[in-house]
Amino acid sequence: MDTPEDITAAYSDSLVEVGRAFPNVVVLDSDIADSCRTEAFHAAFPERAFDLGVAEQSLPTFAAGLALVGKIPFYNSFAVFSVSRGVDMIRQSVAYNRANVKIIGHAAGQSMGYTGPTHHTLEDFSILRAIPNMVILNPCDAEEARQMVWRMAEDPRPTYLRLVRAAVPNVHADDYRFEIGRTERLREGSDLSIFVTGDVVVLALALQDVLREEGISAQVVNVATIKPLPAEEILRHGRLTSAAITIEDHNVYGGLGSAVAEIYAEHLRKPVKRIGIPDTFTESDEASALRSAYGLDIASARAAAHAVLRASEATVDRQS
Repeated sequence: MDTPEDITAAYSDSLVEVGRAFPNVVVLDSDIADSCRTEAFHAAFPERAFDLGVAEQSLPTFAAGLALVGKIPFYNSFAVFSVSRGVDMIRQSVAYNRANVKIIGHAAGQSMGYTGPTHHTLEDFSILRAIPNMVILNPCDAEEARQMVWRMAEDPRPTYLRLVRAAVPNVHADDYRFEIGRTERLREGSDLSIFVTGDVVVLALALQDVLREEGISAQVVNVATIKPLPAEEILRHGRLTSAAITIEDHNVYGGLGSAVAEIYAEHLRKPVKRIGIPDTFTESDEASALRSAYGLDIASARAAAHAVLRASEATVDRQS
């Protein structure tokens, strides 16, 4: 993996490039353009950048109006505000109208660390998965984030892009081509499937190394599109192994883990263990400390992997 690269900075750079290629792209902010790194777009295209101030609930409706007259608005705020604070407006003005609005949720998951549970975003996937017409994207590194900005500008559907405030190693080279609705097998394996989304892909890769030393062959699958997540994409990987775990910096309810478990329950009947944040509000601390405290670490993931493999063996024994 490469030297860590800031995901928000990659988004900012791509947004300016996309703005040059698509003259109908506009950017909306809610008083935190500096934190969202959209100031570069404001400087490059001042007539196409709008700051609504501390009025996050107005972002979806303002953006929907612009979209319905032919613009491609990218609206930006911390994820907890860009999603949760405007969910009614997202449902009614954006999704119902199939408005070509791009919702950017910055500093998502627990990446805001010390700001605490009021600013941690652990329910955004579950909220938006239940709203029709929404596309949900979650990059694992800066290169994937750059690619996503381009695909979003080309795709006419309402889309949510989840960004963490962190520098993470790039697992992708410059020739990587992201496609909405496709998964990506980062490493091969025959015993266990590790489905992972977002910057915790580095945890999944480290876990695969640990399990390999223990004689367990695990494949690592990057799930960058949370919705639409075609069943055949998960089944393509799931059929190769006897069990699965999912890893995400999100509540265990309603996110990637739930999506994978739903597909497994209907089609594969193999055990799945979800690794994420338990159904609780988190606390204030460094993001890395919070992840360890809530089970997003090697020790917890290894224990979950062993548990789900034992469950798989028990299922085979009962069936025989």
